[in-house]
Amino acid sequence: MSEATEKGKQKMSPFFRQLVAVSGVVLYMIGTGANIAYPGVLLQQLRLPDSVMHLTPEHESWIASILGLALISGILVAPFSLQKLGRKLTNQLSTLPAMGGWALLVASKGPAAILASRSLQGFAMGLQAAAAPVTIAEYSSPKYRGAFLATIAFSFATGMLVAHIFGTLLYWRTAAVACGSFYFFSLILISISPETPPYLAAKGKNNECRKSFRWFRGNDENSQKELEVLLNSQKKKLTPKVAKFTFYRQMITKPEFYKPTVIMMFMFVLFQISGMTVVPSYTVPMMEDVSGGTIEAYTSMLMVDVVRFVTAIIACVVVNKLKRRTVLFLGIIISVISLLTAALLLYLRDFGYIAEEYKWTPVVPTLCYIFGKTLGILPIPWAIAGEIFPLAYRSIGSGISGMFLSVMFFVVVKTAPTSFRQIGINGTFCVYGISIAICGVFLFFLLPETKGKTLYEIECHFRGEIEKEVCERDMMLELRKVEEG
Repeated sequence: MSEATEKGKQKMSPFFRQLVAVSGVVLYMIGTGANIAYPGVLLQQLRLPDSVMHLTPEHESWIASILGLALISGILVAPFSLQKLGRKLTNQLSTLPAMGGWALLVASKGPAAILASRSLQGFAMGLQAAAAPVTIAEYSSPKYRGAFLATIAFSFATGMLVAHIFGTLLYWRTAAVACGSFYFFSLILISISPETPPYLAAKGKNNECRKSFRWFRGNDENSQKELEVLLNSQKKKLTPKVAKFTFYRQMITKPEFYKPTVIMMFMFVLFQISGMTVVPSYTVPMMEDVSGGTIEAYTSMLMVDVVRFVTAIIACVVVNKLKRRTVLFLGIIISVISLLTAALLLYLRDFGYIAEEYKWTPVVPTLCYIFGKTLGILPIPWAIAGEIFPLAYRSIGSGISGMFLSVMFFVVVKTAPTSFRQIGINGTFCVYGISIAICGVFLFFLLPETKGKTLYEIECHFRGEIEKEVCERDMMLELRKVEEG
């Protein structure tokens, strides 16, 4: 079949095909955002006098934080699933416990059932936290990869906004049905998309890889070159199997594995310590304290959601236009300054240095903090997670770094109510601001720039200068073969 004939058979552009495939992941990440934010409205409704069930403060903290513990189980399964079952099947299977969790939540009659439902959701989130950045990166061409990976941040923000809107307008059981429906539509889109080309190449399924790659990227000259480099780079790695202990021992000594892993540990610690999952779970009480009661609770919650949603849209553009490091450190600087400013204003208000009519002023830097963390701290860790690990170790690396994400999720969310009580919102903001700054300093020295590079070029970077030169030379030789062939 000629190239022109094959092009003619493609009714959709490569960009649109990539968009369709990525949208399946985006929809279940919207569900993740809803999972995180839903306690913010669920707990408010269950505190009402006529509620069908009544919860203790301990119940409430566990309902908000148990996702973090359940995430660990999903993260532990994810490397095996991604490696053995593939990206597509892992994504498909991950939607099932999520839908089951929402269904159990709808039918729940007590705290135990709610905790069980949240555990199912958390397990699904663990699988998806590892699978989403890897899948999107492998679906995307370098030209669009930054924007597509930034849709993870957009998905989080959208899910949080949707959960809070549904929870404000609807009874909590009805809102749960609406939130859970995103996983159903996600399953449909995932099912109609092919397996990712890098996974097929890693398994030696070259014919299937070519077919999948051309489905996503078309058959132009640049795509053909990238395909041949991908296939040839994997041929060299299809060596006889070694014992698992030997494989893992060799793996942890390789800079292309341990350097990205350390970077992603700091990335996900930064992600959680910035209050990324605390704020959606405790938006109402947090904003009541910040505003000094001058703004109605649900109004302040929707203010935060709208700022986060609009900023996430901006981030999709910014991440694709600017360098990853620029966006990340811009978000870190804005977040740190805003948090410390908000904390200072809250301290001044508590000591009576701010007049009664200006009690609301800490709201302004708090919204700036939401803007800063959504612009840089929310999208960049997920963008880097999808790019930074070499194909051979991508599943394992995503699982290990995801473990830090899940442990920090539980620790930060579970301790937030105690932190608010013991040192106040102002003290908590100080802790978050200082922690963000510390993580930022480490990442400033550790994180390389990945924008515009192929996944193979990023892998070469971490191998060191000598290995990098060998990689570049091999890549040039492969490209020359393609041009001559």
